Amino acid sequence: MKTGRFIYNLNYPIYEKESCEIEVRALFKFDLKEKVFFESRKVHPSISPFLKSRLEIIYKASTFLELIELTTKDKIVASDFMVKYMELGIDDPHFKKRREYCKAIGLVIGGLACYTSPKIIFGITFYKGNWYFGKLTERSLYWKKHNKKPNSYSSSIGLSTAKVLVNIAGNGDTSKRLIDPCCGVGTVLLEGIWAGYDIIG
Repeated sequence: MKTGRFIYNLNYPIYEKESCEIEVRALFKFDLKEKVFFESRKVHPSISPFLKSRLEIIYKASTFLELIELTTKDKIVASDFMVKYMELGIDDPHFKKRREYCKAIGLVIGGLACYTSPKIIFGITFYKGNWYFGKLTERSLYWKKHNKKPNSYSSSIGLSTAKVLVNIAGNGDTSKRLIDPCCGVGTVLLEGIWAGYDIIG
């Protein structure tokens, strides 16, 4: 298994599996084997229609108690924080148990918790016999609002396809300038701008 400082998880319908594989190859330079993977490259989940979340690993432990001990020892302090369980869909504990784990970690973090608009989200997860703790970044679903076409008869490509095309062209490197020579109503342009590219059409 590839190791790195981030854990990513994916979600895609079976009919978009190939698109997801192509995008992962463009962004991370490896062939996708599982919906969960470790990687050293930092990519924001919101640029992809398939990336759900990213955990920047701070601690790895073989037991949850050890994870608590590591967090307590380093005296982590944060203001307006939240602790969430990163669901990977493999060895995830039951919902009630996940909440208990998050509460236990939250109690050893110094500072005030915030459940409505936290400034920082800490994440915990269990995967293949190990516990992980770190900073959690979840994708924003705001881009789905772009799905409203300018007219009901508009035949522009779908948003997922547009985001994949942008990621294939740019490889996640937003310092690149992208050009869409046949931009139509601008679906690819919109997703390119949303991802942070300098893109023209």
